[in-house]
Amino acid sequence: MTTKTKPAGAKAKAGVMSDVQPIVRALRPSDIDAVIAIDAANVGRARQGFFVTRLAAVKRDPRMFLALGVEDGEKLAGFVIARVFRGEFGTAEPVASIDAVGVDEARQGRGLGSALMSGLEAAMRDRGIAEVMSQDLWSGAPLMRFFAACGFELAPRWVLERPLDEPIDF
Repeated sequence: MTTKTKPAGAKAKAGVMSDVQPIVRALRPSDIDAVIAIDAANVGRARQGFFVTRLAAVKRDPRMFLALGVEDGEKLAGFVIARVFRGEFGTAEPVASIDAVGVDEARQGRGLGSALMSGLEAAMRDRGIAEVMSQDLWSGAPLMRFFAACGFELAPRWVLERPLDEPIDF
């Protein structure tokens, strides 16, 4: 999926809005446990190794990543981590690819995902990035609905994969 950046279109569910304004900020090292917990609740398994590795890479080379969190009061309610690519995907312009995004299940539908995407778009504009992409499984209906609400559409690219344990048969 890919889209040119547009204002985030995710809408909060009627009657669920909080009086607390979401605060979008850079992810901090102290957010790691909350990020892992939010993601595990959303995807059904803990990906601790991925997030430890990814956030170490963000710290090591922050120019190559955008890593934001959103708070709805005093604690982290969601996150987005995107990698910046320059020259990949057949374009000379930089693009961002969302590696992971999630909002605490109990706080979904309150505009936090929309706030995250707006923050991501602002950070992208600051770096001269005009396109964001991501991918998900066809069975990932909740995330696909969120991406669609944010203006994502199918990309003119095909993702190809092949297990390495299968022989090549020419």
